[in-house]
Amino acid sequence: MYKSSHPQRPSPCVVAFLILFFLLLAGAGVRPLGAQPLAQGLDRFLGGGTSADISRYLIKYWNQVTPGNDGKWGSVEFAQGTYYWTNLDKIYNYVTTRGLLYKHHTLVWGQQQPGWITSLDSAGQRQAVENWIKAVGQRYPKMNFIDVVNEPIRAPAAYKQALGGDGATGWDWVITAFELARKYCTPGVKLLLNEYNILQDNAMTDSYIALINLLRQRGLIDGIGIQGHYFEFRSDTRSANQYAYSLTTLKGNLDRIAALGLPIYITEFDVDEPDDAVQLEQYKIYFKLLWNQPAVKGITFWGYIEGDVWTSHPYTYLLKANGSERAVVPWLRNYVLMPLPPLALSPNGSNAEVRNPRLVWNTAPLATAYRLQLTTARAFNTTLLDTTLADTSLQLGKLDANGRYYWRVSARNDKGESDFSAVAFFTTGTTSGVIDPAESAPADFTLEQNYPNPFNPVTTVAFRLAADAKVDLCIFDLLGREVATLFHGRLAAGTHQLHFDGSALESGSYLYTLKSDHFRVTRRMTLIK
Repeated sequence: MYKSSHPQRPSPCVVAFLILFFLLLAGAGVRPLGAQPLAQGLDRFLGGGTSADISRYLIKYWNQVTPGNDGKWGSVEFAQGTYYWTNLDKIYNYVTTRGLLYKHHTLVWGQQQPGWITSLDSAGQRQAVENWIKAVGQRYPKMNFIDVVNEPIRAPAAYKQALGGDGATGWDWVITAFELARKYCTPGVKLLLNEYNILQDNAMTDSYIALINLLRQRGLIDGIGIQGHYFEFRSDTRSANQYAYSLTTLKGNLDRIAALGLPIYITEFDVDEPDDAVQLEQYKIYFKLLWNQPAVKGITFWGYIEGDVWTSHPYTYLLKANGSERAVVPWLRNYVLMPLPPLALSPNGSNAEVRNPRLVWNTAPLATAYRLQLTTARAFNTTLLDTTLADTSLQLGKLDANGRYYWRVSARNDKGESDFSAVAFFTTGTTSGVIDPAESAPADFTLEQNYPNPFNPVTTVAFRLAADAKVDLCIFDLLGREVATLFHGRLAAGTHQLHFDGSALESGSYLYTLKSDHFRVTRRMTLIK
């Protein structure tokens, strides 16, 4: 038996308010209560690949979206001249109205192309490709990124001859595709190249870098895509045929690509493991390897929710179908808010270094403190110094002459501590150069560490005078040659700031000295261009 009840009806004003509230909640740019993309506020994104059914927790976790199959040529123009945009429009409109980043995938790819393309002659193919690129560029002007050519090495397009074939460069067809994308896409859309199985193979990395350089020399490429599927790093733990590529090789080749100076995007990252604990264990290896490279400006998970993943890799999802999180998600939520490992800048690799050098490292975003270790043992099984400090430099006291020293630094905040930087080293000589201000200068005359440091190309030098004084503030290279004079003359007592523009200097370390009749103080600054 059912019990009947007749609750009091809400007033018309309340009803109107509720209707307005839910309309606003569903509208563009409004996220549900509690929604917080994992990479919110960071200098890089975390994204998800998705199909046209895009309402499943997407904006709760990700601030970038890539269509899976819906943006591929074969999915849109399966009949020549007839475009099926419905699914792609749905994703694009959902993403752009909510202020997320949209990356189109993909314009040219040999694996998924319209079946009719091979029936055309070369001129017909060339025109069809241009029509397709033009149609995408004009229909989706708010794209942020676009995979112009997908897998050019592993899966070249069957119609590549129509775009110029190998030609004089060996990659004329890829260059033509990028020229068309640059022509028809809205200015500011970042054009990307995308490929897989790159990092584990030195020769493949060589080939990829050579192709990237051809595009870069022509001003046609804005970012580098590396897919990052699990199988590109190792076999899944359930496979009968186990393999795991060298982490040193993977990191070394990632660093080589980063050295090209373009942002890197990990476009299709996944870890195919059904056991939550195993998936998390592998994330702690491979996600960290990629995320800790400063040139990586975004990672897109290739299928983030159960039921919308690559069918041949069914356990890559991060969310179960009901929206509950696998173990990796809480770890990710915390890890991406930890600082990245700092870069040990100077001294590094130098011989005959002064016996009391100043150790300098870069500022790690999100860091509130740094841990520095100094040792004479390369393995750091013993340390001479293990200290925590807030600054990005440390003035050492006198070390032994003609000694080899190693140092490294990590970054910390309330979320945890980063990995240590790559190890830096130096060998001392017999002389001392940089004088510790605390030991040499009167307490009432001070020279501050320049800020920012390292800098490019402008920095500020602050100092305090306890009394009127005639002072010189000069910049020297490490050979003691004066390269700039910031001030020469008399100053009143008080705090002073001077700006230094290092545009005319080469990257490297320099000394700056404040001197008068009664004191002399020297510090080190680092210019990085």
